[in-house]
Amino acid sequence: MSTHMDEFDDIKPVVTEDELPKGETILWQARPDWWRLALGAYRLKLVGAWFLVFALWRIGVTHYDTGSWAAGFGEAAALLPALGTGVGLIMLLAYLTARATRFTLTNRRLVMRYGVALPAQLNIPLAHIDHASLKLNSDGTGDMPLSLPKKGRPSYFQLWPYARPWKLGSAEPMLRAVPNAAEAARLVTDALLASQGGKRGAMPAARPANADTGRAGFSGARPAAV
Repeated sequence: MSTHMDEFDDIKPVVTEDELPKGETILWQARPDWWRLALGAYRLKLVGAWFLVFALWRIGVTHYDTGSWAAGFGEAAALLPALGTGVGLIMLLAYLTARATRFTLTNRRLVMRYGVALPAQLNIPLAHIDHASLKLNSDGTGDMPLSLPKKGRPSYFQLWPYARPWKLGSAEPMLRAVPNAAEAARLVTDALLASQGGKRGAMPAARPANADTGRAGFSGARPAAV
């Protein structure tokens, strides 16, 4: 399998036409939505929930010791600077990560360039994508995991934050926080069909299944469970 991971000190996020071989054209490019990246990859909600639980614990303990609710809330308020700092750092990291990332689809491959401190590239020939799926968020962004043959897969830590969650032993790349994800999925579907002989039907435009997320699948020539 020719999918590979290379790291370069001078790699730039954006793939340009002059970098591609003759006959290869760019079909789509995008970078992740930084806010959705903060919520998903960097678990911003989980951090907020942790601080909330800790604050409630401090209120309860202080009230038990002193009998004063005011003292309890005063103790909890002392956590606000730490919460603000933590949230701010997560948001900054998500913004920098999104800024350093580009997803590029050509008529032959899907290229992921990412990395703030250590720029990296994942080059995936379309012929090697077994299956892809779409998790669509209510704001139109979405995540697209890609199922690849086991041989030659990069490691989970090489891919993160663009690794499918919990697939530690058999890492799968995932396009996270893709803006206008339904349209992006349609373009990926069409490219897969064209590169693999049109052996599977194209996925219709995905819509949220509920107020938060929806899920749809689209395949290449070789079906695989997601």
